[in-house]
Order: sequence, then structure tokens, then C-alpha cells
Amino acid sequence: MPGIRAVLFDLDGTLLDTRDAWIAAFDASVAAIGRTASSGSVAAQWIGTPIEVIYERAGFTRDEIARAVPVFLEVEAASVPAGMRAYPGVREMLESLNRWKLAAVTNKSHDTSVAQTYVADDFRGVSSKGEIMDKKKLLSEIKKDTDAYSSTKNGKVDVRLFGGQFAVATGVSTETGKDKAGQTFKRSFRWTDVWVMRKDQWQCVASQAMLVK
Repeated sequence: MPGIRAVLFDLDGTLLDTRDAWIAAFDASVAAIGRTASSGSVAAQWIGTPIEVIYERAGFTRDEIARAVPVFLEVEAASVPAGMRAYPGVREMLESLNRWKLAAVTNKSHDTSVAQTYVADDFRGVSSKGEIMDKKKLLSEIKKDTDAYSSTKNGKVDVRLFGGQFAVATGVSTETGKDKAGQTFKRSFRWTDVWVMRKDQWQCVASQAMLVK
């Protein structure tokens, strides 16, 4: 198909069946702040809307939203391995589109659910600042990030597969956006990721990144 440069997908409800995990996370957040009258099965009609807006529509105050959202995000992220699955045929469909750039579009700010799924529990990495990172620290850094991104792109990606169970990927990621102070930025990182196939799922077990500009 000439003229196509990339294919973008919605995530929840399109690539991944996340409804049950979403409802469980919403109910847990409601219970944590003492508003058990609100139901995740009712609020689920707004899935796809920013979570803060969903709480507003459900009648939560600003203070309640501020207390509920962190609980929701934590429970949802923890449920990823067991509570979220790709729909049948998704993996094969994505593989058939590998001639184009692929990306998932999300309205979640600094969402950790993807990293929660694909980063191994025994992950070790080195950040672009030279810090040793385990999975817990990596997820924490994602959540604490205050930058607002307008674009993130991967380029020069090269994947070497060894025996069908082990892979090494290298590439360059470029990010643009604004920092907490409103200053624009554009930066690029050269990275190396190591992946291992475990229980029919690829997991990233090691990574290193270096700021190149």
C-alpha cells in the first residue's frame, strides 16, 4: 500500500483485552478512599477517556481524585501479567505489518503497564545517567517523570536472534516535548536491549542507554 509510513493502534479494547483488569483497579481505588458506592462496571463505559476525567464524571471531588488515581494506576499495573491479554490473532497481525513503523497511541501519562508486562522481574539495566536500575526502580522513574512528550521515535533498530530464545536489539530513540518548566527539548539515546523468551513471551532482562545528543 503506497503512501503509508506508519500504522498506529489504540491499545485498550483494540490490541489488549483490559476491561476486567480496569474494573478491578477502579473498584480497588474506590474502596481505598471509602467510596464503595461507585462501581467500576458502570465507570467502564468511559474506558478510553483520561482516568481523571472518568473520576470527574463519576462525581468524585478533586481531593478524592488525587487519592484514587495513584491506587488505580498501581493496581492496574500490577494486574498486567495476569489480567491483560492480547486478543486472538493480534501477534500475527502485528508481525504481518512489520514492513511499516508501528506504534500504540495512549492518553495515559507516563503509563507503566507496558513496561510492567515486558520487563522481567530480574531485569538489570544502566540508565543514560549511569544509574543501575532494577525493575522496581525503572517503573518508579517512569512514574516520576514530569516531562510532557509530543513525540517519541525509534530508529536504526537492529535485532539479532539467537536460537529462537535469546535476542539482542540496538537502536536510537529520539524524544521531543517540554519539561516541567515549559522548556522545549529534543534528545536522542542509543540503546541496547537483551530479550529472553519465557513461557511463550519475550521479556527484557537487560538494557543500557546512552545520551548521544
